[in-house]
Amino acid sequence: MEDMINSLKDLGLSRYEAKAYIGLTKIITGNADEIAEISDLPRSRVYDILNGLEKKGFVSIQRERPLKYEAIEPTVIFKKEKEELISKLNKTEQKLEEYYTNQISEIQAPVWLIRSPENIIEKEMDLIKKSKKSITMRIGFLLPQEGELMLKALNKLPKNVKIRILANPECYVDDEKIDILKIFEKNNHNNLEIIPAELPLMKMLICDGKELFGTFAQFNKENNSIYPQTAIGVCNKYEDICSNFDYHFIKQFKQISQTIPK
Repeated sequence: MEDMINSLKDLGLSRYEAKAYIGLTKIITGNADEIAEISDLPRSRVYDILNGLEKKGFVSIQRERPLKYEAIEPTVIFKKEKEELISKLNKTEQKLEEYYTNQISEIQAPVWLIRSPENIIEKEMDLIKKSKKSITMRIGFLLPQEGELMLKALNKLPKNVKIRILANPECYVDDEKIDILKIFEKNNHNNLEIIPAELPLMKMLICDGKELFGTFAQFNKENNSIYPQTAIGVCNKYEDICSNFDYHFIKQFKQISQTIPK
């Protein structure tokens, strides 16, 4: 009996409500006096208790004289409560996982993985917003809506931040074409340079030569169309590695720019 009462209390019932519901399941339907007697409840409280159970979806009231109360089938109640609990747990798990993957302690290691297009884009926006000196990017592909969000963040940077981008002219994501260069034509940052190039299907962003974020995804080998849900971001804060990548990027950027007719 106590185990059942405690289980029902876990579902949000008071002790008296739990006892009333347990008692009512033994007779299925009854008036207030009958329920008070079988549940060993004070008669002066039973109407309030039963009204509370109705509001919580555990009993239904038949509007007759005297009022009749009917227990909602336990299977129905527990199925609903289980579904709501699982839904809440799943939402909490998902949100905590987002916090965890985006804020993994740098003490563990300055390299970590970030999954899902939403989290990857959020991390890129964070890196762009905190840039003080430079942004360098190799853009082999863009995720849906990523280019517009990236451009908006870049345009808000101080004008002294140097932005250099090598990009494939276009890419395909879930067989939908994305015109990469056309998106960045709308930039209004006077310190942004973008050059078309033939790049592998990956993306690399380096912030101030100190933090590198690379994105990889599976793709259709027949038409090179990216599968966005497979995307994985790799964040690297080893400064020697980041500065080395940044140095070679700038060197490559200058070499390619010299081949473009003025």
